[in-house]
Amino acid sequence: MTYLLARVENFSRFDGENLSADPVMGYGRSGKVPHEIHNFSVASDGFIYGYLPKEGGGDLSRLGGNRGDAEVSNVTVIFISSGVLCGYYRNATVFSHPIRHPDNLEAGNSPIYCRVKVQPENAFLIPAGNRHEELQPRPSGQFPVLYGNEDSAWVRWFEGLVAGIQQTFRSEKKRRKWTSSVERSSKARAMALHEYGLRCECCNITHTDNVRASIFEVHHKVPYAENFETRQLKISDLAVLCANCHRMIHRMPDVSDVNALKAYLK
Repeated sequence: MTYLLARVENFSRFDGENLSADPVMGYGRSGKVPHEIHNFSVASDGFIYGYLPKEGGGDLSRLGGNRGDAEVSNVTVIFISSGVLCGYYRNATVFSHPIRHPDNLEAGNSPIYCRVKVQPENAFLIPAGNRHEELQPRPSGQFPVLYGNEDSAWVRWFEGLVAGIQQTFRSEKKRRKWTSSVERSSKARAMALHEYGLRCECCNITHTDNVRASIFEVHHKVPYAENFETRQLKISDLAVLCANCHRMIHRMPDVSDVNALKAYLK
């Protein structure tokens, strides 16, 4: 197995531009939106796509690939911020050249290009309050990415650390179970449409035929991962929005405030 370590910003949650970050690198300190903000958000095709620091991770020959390969699989990708582990992917696919995020997401006004793809069940985000473990041994100087294998000292540190945080793994499994079986199920959509009808709560567009009504989506006012240990699906956490308004509300400062988007659209 090969390993790729990347430096990223330290978000408490990776789920859209409404989040604030404690900037630790030059790009974040510039006030621009760092592109890795969606590194743990599930895309519409069911995968997670990860941004790596510019020009980082493209040498597939150092990840078990051959010259000319477009991608290589079975890579463990580790994300650190200020030298501290904040998340990782297992069995990820790394591309030789960045690809456009399948949902055409942007950071600010810049398109997000990603170099890593992974199944959600293989992506592990360390809760912000549990990010205390510093990379050992810490390499000298600045670097966007590091390549490694089982013989690398920092890989041995990582694997030893992972073996000791099984509670985090169990917590992540609960989060994924909530996301797949409750939050993203047809149950949530059925609940919202039955309660609110086929009408966008922001722009008030309405359709009743099955074809045009397909534009309506269920918006979750509370992000998927939040309070997943004790959370239950509630109708008050849901809203019915058209596809356009749904995209826009995820660019608002508060994704739970449907009325703020209504006011913005007037």
